[in-house]
Amino acid sequence: FSGKSRGSLISSILRDDPGPISQVTPTSPPLLDRVVQTCLAKGPLPLEQTLRFGVQIADALDRAHRQGIVHRDLKPGNVMLTRSGVKLLDFGLAKTFERSLDATGRDQAAAAEHPMAGVNPTAIPTVIGNQNLTQEGTILGTFEYMAPEQIEGAEADARTDIFAFGAVLYEMATGRKAFSGKSRGSLISSILRDDPGPISQVTPTSPPLLDRVVQTCLAKDPDDRWQSAGDARRELQWIAEEPRSGAMKVVESRVPSRARERIAWALGAVVLAGLAWFAAGRARPAAPPAARSIRFSVPIPRGATFAPGEVSRGASISPDGKRIAIEAYRDGRRRLFVRPLDSEEAVELEGSTDASAHFWSPDGRFIAFFAGGKLKKIPATGGPPEELCDADFEIVGTWNRDGTILFTNFVPPGIIRVSEKGGKPEVVAIGRDEAKLPMWPHFLPDGRRFLYLALGGQGAGARSRDDRVKSSELRLGSLDSKESHLVTKLGSRAEYARGHLVFVRDGVLFAQPFDERKGELRGEPRVLSETVNYFFGPGNAAFSVAEDVLVFETAPPPSRLVWLDRHGRELGTFGQPALVEGFRVSPDGGRVAVDIGERRTGTSDVWVFELERGVSTRLHSDEVDEARPLWSPDGTRVYFRADGKGPPDIHEVALGSPGSDRAILELAGVQQPEDVSKDGRRMVFLQDAAFGADVWILPLEGERRPTPWLQTRFNERSPRFSPDGNWIAYESDESGNPEVYVARTEGGGDKRRVSTAGGRSPRWRSDGKELYYAASDGFVMAVPAHPVPRLEVGAPTRLFHLETGIDDYDPLPDGTRFLVRTSLEKVRESPIRLVTDWAAGMPP
Repeated sequence: FSGKSRGSLISSILRDDPGPISQVTPTSPPLLDRVVQTCLAKGPLPLEQTLRFGVQIADALDRAHRQGIVHRDLKPGNVMLTRSGVKLLDFGLAKTFERSLDATGRDQAAAAEHPMAGVNPTAIPTVIGNQNLTQEGTILGTFEYMAPEQIEGAEADARTDIFAFGAVLYEMATGRKAFSGKSRGSLISSILRDDPGPISQVTPTSPPLLDRVVQTCLAKDPDDRWQSAGDARRELQWIAEEPRSGAMKVVESRVPSRARERIAWALGAVVLAGLAWFAAGRARPAAPPAARSIRFSVPIPRGATFAPGEVSRGASISPDGKRIAIEAYRDGRRRLFVRPLDSEEAVELEGSTDASAHFWSPDGRFIAFFAGGKLKKIPATGGPPEELCDADFEIVGTWNRDGTILFTNFVPPGIIRVSEKGGKPEVVAIGRDEAKLPMWPHFLPDGRRFLYLALGGQGAGARSRDDRVKSSELRLGSLDSKESHLVTKLGSRAEYARGHLVFVRDGVLFAQPFDERKGELRGEPRVLSETVNYFFGPGNAAFSVAEDVLVFETAPPPSRLVWLDRHGRELGTFGQPALVEGFRVSPDGGRVAVDIGERRTGTSDVWVFELERGVSTRLHSDEVDEARPLWSPDGTRVYFRADGKGPPDIHEVALGSPGSDRAILELAGVQQPEDVSKDGRRMVFLQDAAFGADVWILPLEGERRPTPWLQTRFNERSPRFSPDGNWIAYESDESGNPEVYVARTEGGGDKRRVSTAGGRSPRWRSDGKELYYAASDGFVMAVPAHPVPRLEVGAPTRLFHLETGIDDYDPLPDGTRFLVRTSLEKVRESPIRLVTDWAAGMPP
């Protein structure tokens, strides 16, 4: 068999017969043709072989199960026939489970022996050890032979193998797979809902008792299957060894002819009555099988890393529930990928570089996204992007069937409307509260009304996270009216599907029945997941829902802070694993300021760790979101961004002085502190940092009136003062790729590029003789620098590799060590989860 591709090769094996050997080799005897063609024959095995091999497979499984081992990937390809009998192969997905004792108190594994068991009790532990090779929610194995609980990611036990054994036995007896489908999704649906036709319908000579054995193996509920492979083996042995018992042969009747006639009439009457009853039953519609939710992990695109932002969208499902769009980083740039659910690979959409906050057109033909200060759309199957309008703020929008797109604006605040064909955007007139910011619009199916989050805490009245949540509202607006009305108090964005609203409260993903016509919630909410990624500040919940499919991102795992030397060797850690966000080493190298996230609330607190004493102090105990700490040059004060007392602003806390917290900068938009000059007189910060930042400078003396230092149509990030204060290193994408530049603090002149092939997150050594940055390949680079009298920079040299390559390191003042954030889970499965039939079991 051969083919130009794997698909054509498989097709050849399934459908074609090779030409006779005698045509290729004329001297070959015809009898050899017959032998080879018999070996390659397709179709069911003879009944005797089905039973004999079935007994041996069941016996091998029983031996493995008695030793506490579940195979988890039983299929015909893992069964080998040898002269001594059947052998089971490929225990690469096997796992151990707790073994039990037999009635005498002995270990059952030690009590079982059989020469054809196919399991070597001394070899298996060296292959799989005692380690569970799967993680919760991960599907391992071959789909055609998976049990329903295995597909759903539940714990596998011996009964999981028994289901696979039933599928293999069915295929041996009929020459057909027990379950099939045109796509992986339809195959999964068949396994969960369908029962294969009786073997005796496909192979009339098959005994009915074999049907019973196989059907019991293939029961959907594990409790309804044979509870051990030994039970199935004994049933097959009885069928094979007792043909005269009625299992394999119909006994000839000895009833006299007249009696047979009377019995025939009686049986006829019974049959007619049964047919009438059956017809009446058929007239009534059969109840549809109960839907069951399936949960599994969706891999991140090959060669990419996943790092969702506070207002971006890591993954979303298409309106028809058949494709997933994923925002992921490749070569240091965020890009858009699309993966059909029936495909193994995600395809990058060329032209989607720096894509953020994407959303689908209602027909699934296009994907809208934000990049470079523009709202764009791109064909979901690939093609050049098209600019629709200017858009400074990147927050997920919504698109209706009439071609109207809605998205959020911050300055001035409001919901913006634009055509799918582009044009001048306009503000949607809805009832407004000056203390609330309208965000996250989401069209209802009628395409005129839309949900939106009226985010509270924009006025002086909201003093804490609780105040912020209590003042935030989910509201219903309309394109046809200036009025809006309250749906519920909520601090999360929401989406509508299948008569339910999906939203997050206290870090938990819920669905609740929703009367679309009246715009009212009904009934009680039901938990969909307790591990969804949630950002309190903007009210973002990382999920996307279609009619039958839900996609969401799990909360990030804990991380740790690690000291590395210049060669990347680990020197030690400090603190406990936590949701570490930003961090900064103090000017004297003795302390570290860290903002640590809280999974339930989606907020962060700033802590100060003293390295020598090993003690830590939390700067606040309230539920305000605090992020991005940095130090004053003398180490007596910490600055950070505070989100929760009105608009996000910059705060200052004097260490050792309770109650010294005060805001030092309050402007419209988002401010993010980045660095303080060594003389303590100036702070450099980002304005509108979450959406496309410009660099500003704030005097820390006198009137404290901020002035712009660099305002462009490009994105600037990570500005850092040189130790002498005469230069600012920063990151910009003005060349099309993020690069590191240095320019004079006064006037921004004498600018030069430092990175050579992409760069992010510049950092200075305390004496100014080295400048560090993260290259596009994730390596930290060191650049020799001489700031006076005129800045001179040398060629960069490679130091060590970062786990994500994005703002995850800070050097000691002398540059001998680096503090790096690393994931606690070195090998972590994708955070993207997909749930089918997510509304199964919910009230209509």
